[in-house]
Amino acid sequence: MAHDPSRTEKATPKRREKAREEGSVLRVADLDSTIILWGNLFLFMAAWSAAFLLMGQQTAFFLKRAAEPGVVTLDHLHRLILDVVSIVARILAPFLLTNLLLALGNQFLQHGFKPNPKALQLRFNKLNPASGFKRLLSARSMVEVLKSLMKFLILIWMAYLVIGPRIAALPSLLKMSLGQSLGFMQETLFLLYRNVMIAMLVMALADFLYQRHAFEKSIMMTRQEVKDEAKESEGNPEIKGKQKQIMMASVMRRIQTEVPKAAVVITNPTHFAVALRYDEKTAAPICVAKGADHMALKIRERAKVSGVPLVENPPLARTLFRSVDLDRPIPPELYQAVAQVLAVVFRMKGAA
Repeated sequence: MAHDPSRTEKATPKRREKAREEGSVLRVADLDSTIILWGNLFLFMAAWSAAFLLMGQQTAFFLKRAAEPGVVTLDHLHRLILDVVSIVARILAPFLLTNLLLALGNQFLQHGFKPNPKALQLRFNKLNPASGFKRLLSARSMVEVLKSLMKFLILIWMAYLVIGPRIAALPSLLKMSLGQSLGFMQETLFLLYRNVMIAMLVMALADFLYQRHAFEKSIMMTRQEVKDEAKESEGNPEIKGKQKQIMMASVMRRIQTEVPKAAVVITNPTHFAVALRYDEKTAAPICVAKGADHMALKIRERAKVSGVPLVENPPLARTLFRSVDLDRPIPPELYQAVAQVLAVVFRMKGAA
C-alpha cells in the first residue's frame, strides 16, 4: 500500500496496540528461520555424536533381529513398527523440541506473549482473486521478489566459495579410506553450513531493519488522528471546560451562602483563606469554605462585605487548608490554635 504523505506523526502506544489487535505486527521471516537454523547448528554440534551412536546401536539391533530364524508374524511386524517409531522419536525429539522452543522464544522476545484471536479469523476478502492479483503486482510484492532473488544469488555465491576450490579434490576421494572420505565431506558440509548461516544472519539483520522501517511507516498517523486520540484519552476540552465552569459556579455559590455564616476567616494572607463557623450548637469549629489564590480572594471579599472578621495567620491557614475538608470539624490537634484566634475575634466583637 502506498504511503499517505499526510501521515507524518509517529504511532502512539494506543495506535500500536490497535494494530497489534488487528494482527499487524513486525514480522521478519528470515530472522525467524536464521535463529532456528543457528540453534539447530549448535544442537547438532553438541549432540551429533550421541545421535550417531544411537543410530549405530539400533542398526546393530535390527541386523541381529534380522538374523534370527523364525516365521515373521503380524505381532513381529507390530513390534518392529513400534521399535522404529521409538528410535525415530528418540533421535528427532531433541531437534523438534529445540525448534519449538526457539520459535516460541523468538516470538515472545519480539512481540511478547499476548494471544490475538482476531489474527486467526477467516477473512473472506483475502479470497477475492482480483484483490490477490492486485497484491501480487503491488510495489511491496515486487520488492519481496527482488529480495528473494538477491538472497538466492548470495547463497549460491557463498556455496560456490566453499565447494568451488574442492571440486578438483573430489576424484581423489576414491583413493582415500572411508574415514578420510567421510572426514573430507564432513568438513566441507560444516564450512558450507557455517558460511550460509553467516550470510543468512547478515541478510536477516538487514531485512529486519528494512521491515521495521516499513512497519513504522505503515502505522504512522496524521496530526488530526493524534489530536482525536488525545481528545479520547484526556476528554473533550469543551466538555472539560463546561465541567470546570459548573464546579466554579458551585464553589462561588458556597462562598456566597456560607461565608456570611462564618465566625472568622483565617488567611495566609493572600494565598489561602479558610472560613470557620462556630457557635454554641457546634462541638468544634467547622470549615464552611476554603480556597487558594483566586478563590481565596473571593472568600476575603465576601467576608469583608458580610462583616466577617479576617485574621492573618499564615501557618494556621496553610494547615487548615490542607487538613480540613468542607463541612467537617477541625482536627483536635488544631483546637488550641483556632481557639486562640476565636478568642481574639470574640474580644473584638465584645469591645465593639
